Amino acid sequence: MLEIITVQQPKVFSFEKIVIIGTGLMGTGIAQVALESGIQQVTVVGRSLDKCEEAKKKVLLGIQKSTKRRMSNESLELQQKYIESVIKNLKFVCDLEEANLLSADMVIEAVVENLKVKQKLFVDLESRVSENCLLVTNTSSFLLEDVSCKMNENRLKNFGGLHFFNPVPAMKLVEVVKGNKTCDEVNEALFRFCQKIGKSPVKCSDSPGFIVNRLLIPYLADSMRLAESGNASHRDIDAAMRLGTGHPMGPFELMDYIGLDTMKFIMDGWHQRCPDDHRYTPCESLERLVTSGKVGRKCGEGFYRYTAANKQ
Repeated sequence: MLEIITVQQPKVFSFEKIVIIGTGLMGTGIAQVALESGIQQVTVVGRSLDKCEEAKKKVLLGIQKSTKRRMSNESLELQQKYIESVIKNLKFVCDLEEANLLSADMVIEAVVENLKVKQKLFVDLESRVSENCLLVTNTSSFLLEDVSCKMNENRLKNFGGLHFFNPVPAMKLVEVVKGNKTCDEVNEALFRFCQKIGKSPVKCSDSPGFIVNRLLIPYLADSMRLAESGNASHRDIDAAMRLGTGHPMGPFELMDYIGLDTMKFIMDGWHQRCPDDHRYTPCESLERLVTSGKVGRKCGEGFYRYTAANKQ
């Protein structure tokens, strides 16, 4: 008697309908690249009508600039037709109820970097999406294990991380983070999604800082400690790293660009989780600047002072 062997076919994940939660730089940037890659339906969830209107303008402006650059040899009429064909697939809503989550193939969280906010959001999401929907966090500083700790166990196989880098339309890298319970099929699907939207993904497991921040934050902290020791000024350290290693920005320029409050937030969180790891010990100069409200370029002063024309 012949034995019938059933071969289970791998799941095929679709990415035609995605929902992005968050209207900041990351949320709008992800929306732009998704639209430009041909995703059929991109829904962005914001906190208010004003936030949604502001975000819509950012996405439109980003697509206009990108189109002008890529289609410079085409007529303005063709450029405008392309922009209209892309923008028609974009929708903004102010409430999860309006996001049609049940039909979403993927939901990407890009909200404020606050652990409790993210945890609460994913608990809310898991009851609203279909069984096959992929739930994704864009966190840069929290472990996936911590973000998902309040979710139902059976949802974790479809939960993963996509760490995009700012500005999203310009930065090719995405870290595809595999959680402890993320199934291999989902991890591969997230990798393919990144390729579909024109990114260059790399894979990593769930650990503090993933790849880039795991290496970057200690480097930035060591730069501050070197300046604090009096062995070199922050200007000379920046010049040395630009000229000696080919970095486009020195560490202090980079921290001012990132935001010193963001830098402190990440270091404080890692120090709390790994108190014995000296790499994450808070730096005096960082504490002093953040306390005084000097958090970098966005406020006009950090390690450097900034005018409309230049850095001082």
